[in-house]
Amino acid sequence: MKELRILKPGVVIVDRREEKSAVPSLLIKRGLSVRFDMLEVGDYALPGDILIERKTVNDFISSILDGRLFDQALNLSKASNNPTFIIEGDIKNGLMYFENVNAFWGALASLTYDFKQTVFFTNSPEETATLITVISKRKKEKEEDVWVKPRKKKAELNELQIFVLTSLPGVGPTTAKRLLKTLGSLREVFNAEPNVLSTAGKIPAEKSLKIYELINAKYKEDRGEQQSKIDVF
Repeated sequence: MKELRILKPGVVIVDRREEKSAVPSLLIKRGLSVRFDMLEVGDYALPGDILIERKTVNDFISSILDGRLFDQALNLSKASNNPTFIIEGDIKNGLMYFENVNAFWGALASLTYDFKQTVFFTNSPEETATLITVISKRKKEKEEDVWVKPRKKKAELNELQIFVLTSLPGVGPTTAKRLLKTLGSLREVFNAEPNVLSTAGKIPAEKSLKIYELINAKYKEDRGEQQSKIDVF
């Protein structure tokens, strides 16, 4: 049975894993009613069916590079009508990790246009707390909202197939769907030659070749060995 709660303006549900961060205590100082719970999706639940995933810049970058970001975005969309990301920290420092900054901005564009996420940037926990406070105290037509405790939903088979392909650098949801629709299965995609990838996915030849090389490259466990950068795609 789903757990129903009434969230009034000024009330926020905080995931217990966020207790160690500075944000919850700052929310309390700003006059919010903070309630801790174990959220399977997101970090902060606010009135208006707003579910927020808070990430530091470094965590955001890590989630791009290891493929977690879009999985999290889809789960957030399923659990809330107003999925939101707050990216906290100095973006300039984060961009230093990329040889090609298009990987960073491309991920943001995908969050906004493909996954329909609202994205905010803050410089510090203090700014994050101020933003959450303002959002939580917004006046709405209804005085109360019924909040359904968000639970992570199981992905459909086709969603899992898309997840697998979007973990490849340079492959977004649209390209993944195009490849699967044309070639029919993950096996066919991974077995495809570069020219087939280019034709089926409408991918530039240079990028298709790099994807092919990545799929077929032998795994090197020794981190001291020369490795290619992920974001060169």
